[in-house]
Amino acid sequence: MAPPVARLAITYGAGLWTGLVFLIPGALIWPAGAIIAVVLWRRPATGALLAAAILGAATGSVRAGESAESCSRRLRPGRHALTLAVHDAPGSRGTTTATVRDSRCRGTLRLRLDDRTVPAGSRVVAVGAVRPGGVMRVSHVRVLRAPRSRRFVVRDAVARRVRALYGARAGLVEAMVIGRREDIPVSLRREFTDAGLAHLLAISGLHVGLLAAWLIVALGCVVRRPTAWLISCVLIWGYVSLLGFPAPATRAAGFLSIHAVSRARQRHPPSSAVLAVALLAVLLIEPGAATAVGAWLSVAAVWGTGAAGALLSGRLARRPLVRLAAASAGATLATAPVTAFAFGSVALAGLVTNLVAVPLAGIAVPGIVASLVLGDIAAGGTGLVLAAIESVARAGAALPLGHVSGAGGPAFAAPWLVLAAAAFYLARTRPGWRRLGMKLLGWFAALSWLLVALAIGERRDRGGDLAIHVLDVGQGDAIAIRTPRGSWLLVDGGPLGAAGDAGRRVVVPFLERRGVRRLAALIVSHGDADHLGGVPSVLRRIDAGLVLEPGQPLASGLYLEFLAVLDGGGIEWRAARAGDTLIVDSVVVAVIHPSAQWMRSQVVPNENSVVLKLSYGCFEAVLAGDVGHPVEERLLASVGQADLLKVGHHGSAGSTGAEWLAAVQPAVAVISVGANSYGHPAPAVLERLRQGGTRVWRTDRGGTVTIRSDGRYLEVIQGGPTTAWEGLRCRIRHWLRSSGSSSSRSACTPRPPVSLPSCSTTSRSPQR
Repeated sequence: MAPPVARLAITYGAGLWTGLVFLIPGALIWPAGAIIAVVLWRRPATGALLAAAILGAATGSVRAGESAESCSRRLRPGRHALTLAVHDAPGSRGTTTATVRDSRCRGTLRLRLDDRTVPAGSRVVAVGAVRPGGVMRVSHVRVLRAPRSRRFVVRDAVARRVRALYGARAGLVEAMVIGRREDIPVSLRREFTDAGLAHLLAISGLHVGLLAAWLIVALGCVVRRPTAWLISCVLIWGYVSLLGFPAPATRAAGFLSIHAVSRARQRHPPSSAVLAVALLAVLLIEPGAATAVGAWLSVAAVWGTGAAGALLSGRLARRPLVRLAAASAGATLATAPVTAFAFGSVALAGLVTNLVAVPLAGIAVPGIVASLVLGDIAAGGTGLVLAAIESVARAGAALPLGHVSGAGGPAFAAPWLVLAAAAFYLARTRPGWRRLGMKLLGWFAALSWLLVALAIGERRDRGGDLAIHVLDVGQGDAIAIRTPRGSWLLVDGGPLGAAGDAGRRVVVPFLERRGVRRLAALIVSHGDADHLGGVPSVLRRIDAGLVLEPGQPLASGLYLEFLAVLDGGGIEWRAARAGDTLIVDSVVVAVIHPSAQWMRSQVVPNENSVVLKLSYGCFEAVLAGDVGHPVEERLLASVGQADLLKVGHHGSAGSTGAEWLAAVQPAVAVISVGANSYGHPAPAVLERLRQGGTRVWRTDRGGTVTIRSDGRYLEVIQGGPTTAWEGLRCRIRHWLRSSGSSSSRSACTPRPPVSLPSCSTTSRSPQR
């Protein structure tokens, strides 16, 4: 039974994924029905697989077409008024999601609201700015007199009860019972991720399985065991509907239901067949799960756990600790290629931490549910168990070799795929020592070539992400921005002075190594030599579609040379003014300073610097040029929060004031600075950043700083290889580096991805 069912599930899933990703036209699908009929007549098994593939492709193409009509795709960036059905009540930072109830489009949007009193499940009219990626910053909202969604009313009631019982630990508890993760501190989330316990922070098959097990035990004391199984299934499906049918939880509920029916009918289907049928159920309920990383991780973890358990035999299979260790190893190996591909990280510490944390979670999850009914009687003991889980995460995050980071993508995932395949193959076949040595030698050779390919591939930016490179140009600014679809923008060109022309020496080689032949736009923050100096050299080598700058005439030879290059190349030029917006691919670059009124009254070049607000999905960055306190005070009311701040004027004492930092609240700050006699960056500025909890990177300590984001996560990498050999050396150093040193400033050290607080990240979380 298992092989045919598994083949059908895999074939349907592959067709569905192909239809979702490549949007296969229906005209190419439906005429294949006649071919299927012929094949079914001659070869039933082959015809069934072909039918499953075509049905999957058809379903995927329909769902992809619906996605193309969603509001996140159709609404142009700008101000809109929409009717929305709000999901959960806004979190501590005013973020939530909502379903669009507007005739113009459909789907869901992520919201950031100034008014955090909006009731959960309410119907509202919201006015605000929509950004690419389906994010709406709501400035005005009116709650309508319409029935509230019962599901979200119940979720909100649970959240209020949790906050009353667990206080500061409420964010962790909400994540474990209803899947809300907005209020979990970033530091705690990072510890769980590094320790291989991130699956505990999101509703997964593990949570559903634990609840089902306790329900069966409790109901078994009152009714017969088959009846207890069936009642548990009904209750679990009700819980999954409260969660909104996430793929991992739906898979677990389907798994449980099949087992319940099998026990009632006294059947014992293979676990692979049960997993395959559960997978089909998930894909039928939510076809989008075919491209969801959470669903991949859920299926891979269950398969790895089952495969590892099947390898045990004899007395080993009867030892609970051995079975738990095998399950942890199997799940970690099976999910490693997925986490390496999607997140650029593999948490090897999970091999150890899950041995302790999973049994504790088996007590904590039902304890949390019981405390919702019993109150403080159960909450006190459950809080102690949660504290123990946090301690395990903290210890696991500090283990040497506990967390391996890299640039996510196929190159980083390939070695882990080889390792997982080799481990499962060797454990299943158990070859002799001589044959084993030859196979290990072959695997080692293949892995070595993969490492070399990985090192070479690291020289180029991976697609699909926004990459902001703050180049190490010394005492000056040069910021190269690559959009997710491969377009490039440049903000400033580095200094021209005693150290040479940074444009010719640093910026042009950097761009040419990445195959850049044309810039979508070049923005000059202002005309001082530490920003404009390298721009003429860049424009002589690389074309630009548009050049923006403050438009303040300066009586300098450099500025005249810059204008001559523009005239000679016929390059379009505009004076940048507040309100101007560039949209390159899905990246919005908005000018928030200077205004026309400001330019009529100011003559200081630094205070006339172009200040940019860059947005991509939930990610926002402020590039502050060389502005100081006067401009910062003027922009306090309009700048808004951002995840990244390019510190103004190289960190001088006359910039980056306390009120400015309170308005922006950056998680990451980058200071572009070199050897100087000005005292940049000023100790007072560094202290203000430290007190605000902002992590600081400096180009004079480690070189170029690269910030990557897929619109939901933020990753910072300092330094970087320029040759294949350096790439290989850095990659080996990454793998040998313990997670305890992740806050160091050493060169070519990637930082673990950090989820953006302004974004719903449940679907990105490793789940099991």
